[in-house]
Amino acid sequence: MSKETWLILGKDLRFKELALRLSLDFENVIYKYTDNWNEEVQQIIVTEKPQRIVLPIHAVDLPKSAFESLSDDTAIFVGKSNQSLQQELRSLKEDHVIYYLQDESYIWLNARLTSEGMLCAFYELESASVYGKSFYITGFGRVAKMLAYMLHKLGANVHILARSNSQIQEAIAYGYVASQLIPKNIKESYYLINTIPNKWLTDEFYQLLDQETKIFDVASAPGCLNVKSNEQLSYYLLPGLPGKYFPQDAADLLAQIIIRKNNELGEE
Repeated sequence: MSKETWLILGKDLRFKELALRLSLDFENVIYKYTDNWNEEVQQIIVTEKPQRIVLPIHAVDLPKSAFESLSDDTAIFVGKSNQSLQQELRSLKEDHVIYYLQDESYIWLNARLTSEGMLCAFYELESASVYGKSFYITGFGRVAKMLAYMLHKLGANVHILARSNSQIQEAIAYGYVASQLIPKNIKESYYLINTIPNKWLTDEFYQLLDQETKIFDVASAPGCLNVKSNEQLSYYLLPGLPGKYFPQDAADLLAQIIIRKNNELGEE
């Protein structure tokens, strides 16, 4: 059993499961249920000096010199980043800063879990089958592709709405109905699933939609909503679906990537 000390941060249930998984292989694994870099976390950094730190998926704001007490061989596993985090990461070796969300195998497998989670959320919120229902999916990235495939296999009518012509043509090549993301292309009773992490849903756009529309937003922050008032809007923001519905599977996936990346560090 390795003696490396690990520090795992994150409120998403997959990080608790990740800590349990890593504790099978590593002697000292510390888990903190937080998405913030607080005084308690900073004290652990100073006293325990972990050699491996796994940060939450969403970007963490760091104080200046947060990592100054760590050794040169410390590795940080990062989800999303921001300016303060980038500033502090400069003090570490470049190859010891590992962005686990950018691993291609993780991206695709997590997209599959996100898509299954979207189906779980739909059943939970609507108490209805997807068979015979119409779904508009915005975007045609990895999550959209997995969602379209699953919904189609379950007998739903799938229509892709994308902003780029290349995505529209790709969706058509896959056999889906696809068109530009503009209100006039939404013409029937439907559910709308957003996968675009951009605030494209403005008041002007929303006013042109059917008022019975139900919108499920599975995109990363900031999501799609950009309206002044959403009191009458049937909008469901659904972040972290893998961690909510499949914490064990999501943790196993994250553990696979992190352990593989950590082993690669040892091979250098």
